[in-house]
Amino acid sequence: MGDGEVQLAGGKQWSGIVRIGDTVRRPLHRNAEFVHALLRHFEAIRFDGAPRLLGIDEEGREILTYIEGEVFVGPEEVGDPVQPLSDEQLCSAGRLIRGCHDSTAGTRLAADAEVVCHSDLGQHNIVFQGDEAVAIIDWDEDTAPGARIFDFAHAVWCLAEVGEHGGAVEEQARRVRLVCDAYGWNDREAVIDEIEARLRRALAWYEANGKREGARIFSELVAWIVEHSPALKAHVPQP
Repeated sequence: MGDGEVQLAGGKQWSGIVRIGDTVRRPLHRNAEFVHALLRHFEAIRFDGAPRLLGIDEEGREILTYIEGEVFVGPEEVGDPVQPLSDEQLCSAGRLIRGCHDSTAGTRLAADAEVVCHSDLGQHNIVFQGDEAVAIIDWDEDTAPGARIFDFAHAVWCLAEVGEHGGAVEEQARRVRLVCDAYGWNDREAVIDEIEARLRRALAWYEANGKREGARIFSELVAWIVEHSPALKAHVPQP
């Protein structure tokens, strides 16, 4: 790293991401053109929940505004119980995600899909200032048009700590309700179903690509959600 560069970590694609002063420098990726158009859209409509694109530096890295705050570790990144987000943080994150989705609905960026999906939403890619979720970061190669539920269910899985290390199922379900209500999502059971479907898709990918450790991890995640899905649904009644 050069002088004044501070390594940053978070999300799926953190290698080479550094902070310089009030800016973040990130290597370009195959989806950079689309992401840059999206970030310019956010700026044009004054959606403040994402970094601003400032340009490309002399090393060919994108320059983004640095957003002060705290980013938390998500459930897929740890093997032990973690401290859940506060109720206020969960609700604020749900509102931020809704605002983000609404800001892309019906735009050319979303094309024929409902919205533009971040595709890795969770506390590991949301900046919090105290109890307030202020920005979504790490817009990467998987950012693309898609259905709200694909993006939202992944966010709920992470934010509500759904899984083996998330504590009592009843408490997990309560956190799921908080995020759904803050977003304005009524079909809570569909969210549980999509969490399972997403975990199964990930398991299939790891198996197809011969990645044994990843397949083992997601096999366990799938087994947990299959076993506990009925209880989760029983405690997330439709509003």
